[in-house]
Amino acid sequence: MKKKNGVKEFDYNLIKVLDAVITAGNATRASRQLQVTPAAITLAIQRLQQTYNEELFIRTREGLTPTPRAHQIHRAYSRVLDMIDATFEHDVRIPPWCEMKITGDDVSEQYYFSQLFDMEVFDRLRLHYASVTGKGLAQQISDLKNGNSDLLIATHHFSDPDIEQIIIDQYRNYTAVCHVQNPLCELSQLSLANIFSSRHAVYHPYTITPLLKKDIKNNESFSFFNNHLSVGYNTDSINGLLSIIENSSMVAILPEKIARFFQTQGKYRIALISLPDAIEFETIKVYANWYRSNPQRDQLRDVIAMLQTLINYRK
Repeated sequence: MKKKNGVKEFDYNLIKVLDAVITAGNATRASRQLQVTPAAITLAIQRLQQTYNEELFIRTREGLTPTPRAHQIHRAYSRVLDMIDATFEHDVRIPPWCEMKITGDDVSEQYYFSQLFDMEVFDRLRLHYASVTGKGLAQQISDLKNGNSDLLIATHHFSDPDIEQIIIDQYRNYTAVCHVQNPLCELSQLSLANIFSSRHAVYHPYTITPLLKKDIKNNESFSFFNNHLSVGYNTDSINGLLSIIENSSMVAILPEKIARFFQTQGKYRIALISLPDAIEFETIKVYANWYRSNPQRDQLRDVIAMLQTLINYRK
């Protein structure tokens, strides 16, 4: 929903209306099912569309045709309705523990999956997390297919038709990171000279390369800065990278949300400094990947949907 406090303002009766209209096929049959007037159904649909600020139904000769977005919302609502119906079952059996094997880098584990620790998902799933450090892309795909991994969180786009992918996050904003006592901390924004004269620590799972903006790229006065960064340390551990930053004069370039998370949650003695306006970065996409024929695909989608909700809430 548009506002973080939207849940408090939301009329939960609209869930039943959306479900009735989609399952019944039109407003008239939905009104009979809910024992209200067709006008009340139309008003409820208008309110729901205003809540989401987008078109959910298209009027055709056959009646109200739900848009793909309406179907997406309805699927989420249906799971809620099913859980409510289940509370009326007298013989409710607790399902056995469901094992789910998750793979990724250490940022995925600490930044994304740490958000699930207090969620109900741990009441019904036993999660195992393993690092993909040292594994090539072919091996990561093989692990998904042979069951060694149920869910892979990675910044790679796989073209294998047997692997389903969905974007769960994107990195668009970046920041420089250095030790709190680094003299660069006195600056509110780094210059190109600061960036290219400093030694850098690089986090391997995604190599971030600053690019000169097109309008100044061909300017002779900036030709010196077309060279590569001076790299002093490479690592596939985010904690290792931040430790070297704490104990040296090196700097690192990281997605701002990741850097800020480790600054506040990890209690690292690091400072975040704005990067020069003259450079830009490519957007890095974070994907959830799973094998199309995985028998746990429904549970996987639930976990992914939960992650997406938490990530959006964090923004």
